[in-house]
Amino acid sequence: MAAMTSLAIAAFSCSATLQRRYDQRHGVSSSSSTDRSSRAPEGERDSQANDANYRKDYDKVADGNNAAGSVLTTSSGNADYNQRLINQYAEMDKLAEVVLYELDNLENRYNNLLNEYKNAKSSSRQVMAMELDKISDDRLVLYKAYASIYRNGKSDWTNVKRDVDNTLREYRKKN
Repeated sequence: MAAMTSLAIAAFSCSATLQRRYDQRHGVSSSSSTDRSSRAPEGERDSQANDANYRKDYDKVADGNNAAGSVLTTSSGNADYNQRLINQYAEMDKLAEVVLYELDNLENRYNNLLNEYKNAKSSSRQVMAMELDKISDDRLVLYKAYASIYRNGKSDWTNVKRDVDNTLREYRKKN
C-alpha cells in the first residue's frame, strides 16, 4: 500500500514538473500555481483565453529569426530530455526494487522472530527483544531510503542513488 502511494505521489509530482517545464518552454504563464490541480478542466479551455490568470506569453513563443528552426531544436531537446527522464525513472525503479526486496526479507525475519518470541522462555526473551528492536530500526532506515528514491530522486538522482547504495551496503554489512 505504501509503495502504491509513493508511486502515485511520484507520478503526480512528475506530471506537475513536466507541465511546468512545458508551460515554460511554450510561453504559457499563470499568476497562480501551474500544477494540474489549479488549472481548469479540459471542457473549460475556451474560457481560459479570457482569464487574466492564464494567458499565453507570445513574446516568449515568438522567435524573430526562424520559428520553424527553433521548434525543431526544441522538439529534439524535449525528446532527449524525455529519454533521460525515462532512463532515470527506470534506474529509480530498479533501485527501489532492491530496497523492497531487502525490506521483504527483513519483514520475514521480524515475523519469524516475533513468533519465536511468543513461545520463548523469559530468559531468552530479552535477547529476542533486542534483536526485534534492531530489525525495527533497520526497517525504518530502509523505508526512509525507499521514500527518498521517489521523493528526492527526480531532482538529485546522483546523490540519492549514492546515499541509498551506501545505506544498502551498511545494512548488508550488519547482517
